[in-house]
Amino acid sequence: MYSILAFSLSFFLAINPPHLFDCDSKILNATIRNNLYGDFALVDDLEEIDEGAFVVLDWGKVSLMLPVSFQKGEISFTDNKWLWSYQDNENGLHEENPRLAQRLPNGEIVEHKCKLVEPILE
Repeated sequence: MYSILAFSLSFFLAINPPHLFDCDSKILNATIRNNLYGDFALVDDLEEIDEGAFVVLDWGKVSLMLPVSFQKGEISFTDNKWLWSYQDNENGLHEENPRLAQRLPNGEIVEHKCKLVEPILE
């Protein structure tokens, strides 16, 4: 039974790998969905994000759902306390090192260092 479950999970991950990041030495899972038409469609290509998109971030004890906020030179998601953003560069959107920032109650901004973690598929 376990081998069937493991095979099914590895097949699912192979066709839809998670977007895992190392943020301040803790794993962050980012899932982006489009919802302009109420379909919650999973987004694998940042160029396909629509106006109803949101990102779900699971990072240790922090779970966030942030709406899209299109800014010049980036695609960002924010609730004005947290910010998750992909910067644009000369080669397109830079997905390997997204920006994660947190606004503290005193107004100070904390930048969390994030980098893409390559999924390990067995």
